[in-house]
Amino acid sequence: MPEQGPLESLPELYAEHLEEWNRRFSDACSAREVDGVVIFSGVEKQRFRDDNDYPFFAEPYFKAWVPENSPNAALKILPNKVPLLIFVASADLWHAPPDAPSGFWTEHFEVRRVASAAALFKELGMPLPGMAALGEAADKAIGFATANDAELLRRLDFHRAYKTAYEVACIEEANRIAAAGHAATQTALAQEPSQQSEFQLNQTYCQATRQREVELPYQNIVALNEHASTLHYQNLDRDPPGEFRSFLLDAGVEFNGYASDVTRTVSGKTGEFDALIASMDGLQKRLCSETRNGVSFIALNDLTHRLLAEVLEDHRLIACSAGEAYDRGITRSFLPHGLGHLLGLQVHDAGGHLSTPDGKSTPPPEEHPFLRLTRTLEPGFVVTIEPGLYFIPALLERLRNAPPAKLVDWDNVDSLTPYGGIRIEDNVLVTDAENRNLSRPALLQSGIS
Repeated sequence: MPEQGPLESLPELYAEHLEEWNRRFSDACSAREVDGVVIFSGVEKQRFRDDNDYPFFAEPYFKAWVPENSPNAALKILPNKVPLLIFVASADLWHAPPDAPSGFWTEHFEVRRVASAAALFKELGMPLPGMAALGEAADKAIGFATANDAELLRRLDFHRAYKTAYEVACIEEANRIAAAGHAATQTALAQEPSQQSEFQLNQTYCQATRQREVELPYQNIVALNEHASTLHYQNLDRDPPGEFRSFLLDAGVEFNGYASDVTRTVSGKTGEFDALIASMDGLQKRLCSETRNGVSFIALNDLTHRLLAEVLEDHRLIACSAGEAYDRGITRSFLPHGLGHLLGLQVHDAGGHLSTPDGKSTPPPEEHPFLRLTRTLEPGFVVTIEPGLYFIPALLERLRNAPPAKLVDWDNVDSLTPYGGIRIEDNVLVTDAENRNLSRPALLQSGIS
């Protein structure tokens, strides 16, 4: 019999995943002395003074059990009992009611359909003074022992870093889908560079991935030229730029509730910026190879800046040695964000600063305040490795007026500033032995590196 692929084996992996999450919740409930947990998926919200809803995103812990983005639902979890899933499907003239939950995962639940929120609470058996509640609709006043208890959440968040095989398969599939979107945008640029706007490239990505913008795990960062210097650039210019110099796309998708987060940067022509991208790609590959069991992510972030200083020296962006540039903190003006973060149920997944299950934390170093992950890497962690090199006007202006300014080759920096910047990002699984890059194989299969 041929070996099953990751999607074919999802039912089996999901059953094991559910066992692990049941154990995690049981342990957390025992520590907090509650009988079980009710997780609310969340409610749809109307815009202020409007009758249209904001996009809906389910509570992450609901998604850990239920791979559907279902509003107005609740999940009742008691140790060693079949979990109860209740969803609201009321008659509505204006909107289609939600489909009944379906798929391989439903066999592990008792599923009940009700017509209203009031009926949902009745089916839950309220009040539940021995139960904890999680999620947006959680409220201790309606009869729970706790609501969004911080210690309970910290215990769950700590263990959330250790991905089950099912979660890894979902993230891997999300990378495969995202790779198709990245390839489609690069192809569009290569064929008609003068005709491509950020707006059009974003549509190309969504078309290729078959995901609506409201279904994506985060707003795509679609940046042409100098816009790449804004780390979370949020606008989509409708018109193509006069000249295509560079393109940065930071975009992922969601699959069964789990996110991918992939970034690539390309140049509009060969030259110094193109060579700089190649150097940053080599730097990123080196960091991926160092993403191993037992490695401190703080130390890996520090290595990033040491390697970045060498890139600055090699490309004559500094007028000093790499060692001096690192010692004087010059690299932080070109890379102000952290190396990466945990990835999973959320793009910036919870638990990145937690050091123990009971809530002790390790803050980021003072010189790297935006580092989202400070833990030592362990098998099961899925992390992003996303070094960058940016020409951010505000940071460069600050550097010009600081003592290390004389150590910078400003002519070369100024010549590259119109290109915005570079970020290269992969999603990497830490294992007992070699790590596994979940992004590059999918990108290579789609025809890009």
